[in-house]
Amino acid sequence: MKNFSSAIRYISSRWEILFFFVVILLLSLQVFSFHADIRSLSNDRAAFALFVEFQSFVARRLAFVTLPLFIFPLAFLFSCKNRPTWARLFLDFLGAYVFLRLVIQLIGLNILVFDSVTSRFLLISQLLFFLPYSLLVWGWVYWRLDTVARECNHPLFLLDCERFAPPRPVDYFVASFSSVFSASISAIKGNSARARILLLSHGVMIYDVMGLTLSRAINLVQTK
Repeated sequence: MKNFSSAIRYISSRWEILFFFVVILLLSLQVFSFHADIRSLSNDRAAFALFVEFQSFVARRLAFVTLPLFIFPLAFLFSCKNRPTWARLFLDFLGAYVFLRLVIQLIGLNILVFDSVTSRFLLISQLLFFLPYSLLVWGWVYWRLDTVARECNHPLFLLDCERFAPPRPVDYFVASFSSVFSASISAIKGNSARARILLLSHGVMIYDVMGLTLSRAINLVQTK
């Protein structure tokens, strides 16, 4: 029992590293599943061709560079007893990278919805990978920005759970995932204009993803 408790504490202290492992896995599955169906895509329009070319470049070349550059340091950090001084900078850089890829993937999904030649199930499969990926990334963004702000005694966000105890990392992810089940992101509120703009951007993205899912579902029903 003591060994089990020690293992739980060890893993809990490295939750952020495990988070990035999961996020990179979801992003890789999205890119490689897209690349596997790349022949079903039309390329007669510049927007489609550009996104297909980017995904192909990531799957064939960039992934073989970025995956080792990310996975090996993460594995090292997970095994380290004491976190090295470069860990925070590396994790923040990785967070910025996955958020940038989030924006690129969202633009690509909006491009795909207008391609009449695309496999009917391709967009749905992409959305199944993208939704949990995006919600996890937004949860990390909320946690990281608020952690930095709270160190300066100027919290960016107010979470519902703060009525009972200080927010934990998991509370930010719960707030992010709750956006799927409510008309607004009610579990977290912004304390400044910038924080509220960030929440608005998250809400717009969720509505966009839901709209893409609904439009493709209607298309599947109509083409049966």
